Amino acid sequence: MKKKNLVLLGATAMLSLALAGSLGAVNVASAETKVDNGKGASTTTVTYSAEDAWKVTIPETITIGGQDPITVSASEVKIEKGKKLKVTVSSANGWKVKSGDKELDYELKKGGTTLDNDSNNTVLEVEAGTPTGSETLTANMKDTAANYSTGGESYTDTLTFTASAVDAE
Repeated sequence: MKKKNLVLLGATAMLSLALAGSLGAVNVASAETKVDNGKGASTTTVTYSAEDAWKVTIPETITIGGQDPITVSASEVKIEKGKKLKVTVSSANGWKVKSGDKELDYELKKGGTTLDNDSNNTVLEVEAGTPTGSETLTANMKDTAANYSTGGESYTDTLTFTASAVDAE
């Protein structure tokens, strides 16, 4: 199975540390902070900022009935404390593979749960502070559709995977 890495958001991390004060026997002062020759105290500000970032790997293609389990994974997850990375999926054709005006029903399952385009579309969740996660999915034709031939035609659908940092519940 071919996979492709989808970098959803770029990341930068910056640590700014401004120091002013005495280094050994040498007095150092900036335009913003003055040190009173070792007789007083000075303060400085330490800041840290980082953008939310992650990589999500999805299958390049899914072949119903002819593929190992489908894995969706996240790596290099860096999100704000109190949030989680949520990966959802939706079907362009309403969980039908189509060829022209012909269509057959299929389903995508996570565990024993069938995913849909509504509230039950979460493929993967990764809590803040956890750098990786993965979930295994399966794709199957629904019982009635599995009894039909495609007559040699390829039936297709397009799945859209969306990743976002959301509030942890």
